[in-house]
Amino acid sequence: MKTRLMTLVVMMAVSISSFSVMAQNAQDAPAQKRAKQKPTPEQMMDRHVKMMEKKLVMDEATAAKFTPLYKEYLQAMKDCRPAVNKDTKKSEMTDAEIEKAIQDRFDAKKKALDVQQRYFKKFKEILNAKQLEKVFQQPCMGGKMKPGMQQHKMMRHGDRPGAMNRPECGKCPLLSK
Repeated sequence: MKTRLMTLVVMMAVSISSFSVMAQNAQDAPAQKRAKQKPTPEQMMDRHVKMMEKKLVMDEATAAKFTPLYKEYLQAMKDCRPAVNKDTKKSEMTDAEIEKAIQDRFDAKKKALDVQQRYFKKFKEILNAKQLEKVFQQPCMGGKMKPGMQQHKMMRHGDRPGAMNRPECGKCPLLSK
């Protein structure tokens, strides 16, 4: 009887102490979430570069040449994006502002194409044709998606506006030419 009582007391003590440990972990959870911050643009670029290196399957010497050039390319492409004014709502824009925004997008596309052509020549010196294709491949090309894009969240939602899940749906901007 005494041994049962003693084991019961020991088990209760252990369970009470484990509850206090769990409570401390729960209190530390917000601190851990704060520590998990959004990655910086440089970290995102590094992740993108590593993903592309893995996708291209290259040796270390080629990767050493490719990495700084690809970072330059990504930065140049980022610089081509038109400036977006998040303060103005589309419904409140005047006709002149809408036309200017459209013209800015056209200019950005021209700049991006120029950057792609310029870096194509540079990448051509260190990459083969199949690797070049992977670097410059677009997600939706003539209704054919690159591998893995079928699982992309934009592609999964069927008939939702903007979804491009079927080549014959007419939503692919390249097919509407």
